[in-house]
Amino acid sequence: MTLTPPAQALSTARRTNPIKPYEDIAEGMEANFTTHMLAEMRKTIPKETPDSSAMEYYNSLLDFERAQLMAKSDSGLGVKKVILDQIVPQHMKQYLKNSPPQVRQGLTKETTNE
Repeated sequence: MTLTPPAQALSTARRTNPIKPYEDIAEGMEANFTTHMLAEMRKTIPKETPDSSAMEYYNSLLDFERAQLMAKSDSGLGVKKVILDQIVPQHMKQYLKNSPPQVRQGLTKETTNE
């Protein structure tokens, strides 16, 4: 069986960091939540005239990019860590307890029982 280069890279990534798929899911969920929150916050700003459709589109792109950056950073809203605490299987949490710090960077101390 031959693996295509992307599939081979994926299997290598899973061996080095088996919780990477969970981190990606949690990061995406935090980004979606943050995008929605920023859009709702923007609606509370009083305006003299409503924004044009182009301006609304620009603001939505800006909110999306800000949310992506916030989700990728360690100092985001913390939603990513909460989600990881919930979705990472128990047997992987035990693995993380003995893993190097760069592998368990997204999880809280309660998850890894430190």
